[in-house]
Amino acid sequence: MPRIIKEFFNRLLAFPSRVRTTLTAIFTSPAQTIERMDYNEYWEQKLEFGFSDRYPSFSELIEDGSTVLDIGCGNGATLKYLTEHNHIIGEGIDISAAAVNKALERGFSAKVADAASSDFKIEKVYDYIIISEVLEHIPNPEDLIEKVKNRFRRGLLLSIPNTGHYTHRLRLLFGRFPVQWVYHPGEHLRFWTLTDFKLWLSARGYKVASMKATSGLSPLCNFWPEMFADSIVFLVKAS
Repeated sequence: MPRIIKEFFNRLLAFPSRVRTTLTAIFTSPAQTIERMDYNEYWEQKLEFGFSDRYPSFSELIEDGSTVLDIGCGNGATLKYLTEHNHIIGEGIDISAAAVNKALERGFSAKVADAASSDFKIEKVYDYIIISEVLEHIPNPEDLIEKVKNRFRRGLLLSIPNTGHYTHRLRLLFGRFPVQWVYHPGEHLRFWTLTDFKLWLSARGYKVASMKATSGLSPLCNFWPEMFADSIVFLVKAS
């Protein structure tokens, strides 16, 4: 059977499940599983490695053998993938001691630091800096994006959830606020659509070199990411 026909039938078979998932996303909310927004408790809920569709996108954009700083490294899952696939020399920073300890146990160079604090600074220069699903968690991402501007040689890799995703738009239509949290409603402090985020980057002195949808309604997320992409990876450089 030709591959294109096989893919069509696979998508057709998956359609009922996709409809259920979409309706669940529009009309329900997750249960809060931690009492307060504490990142040690947050990471204790998700210490084991899991695969993310963002990892291959980062891998495609990073040259082999590069030095990489992952701000918000968590348990080191991104560093692990890039070490195995790109042979990077990686370091990590995270606010959670629980997450950093797990990353250290697995052999990664990592330290505890609060990237949102006023005295946070990066001493070294790296080929790439990654800030993945972090900016929306901190009160002043403008400060962080400014502090990293002269700390990378080849590019800054960012990923954010897309608040303009069609399920979030439909939630608003039915009187519900978009849900992007997993364990506690206070996880996200900032919200961007793709258009807003690109304007925000431009105002901060950055230009987008590459943009890729990493999750969403396939294949539509590749053609209309503003509507159908759930998460986006950006490679940006200073203007």
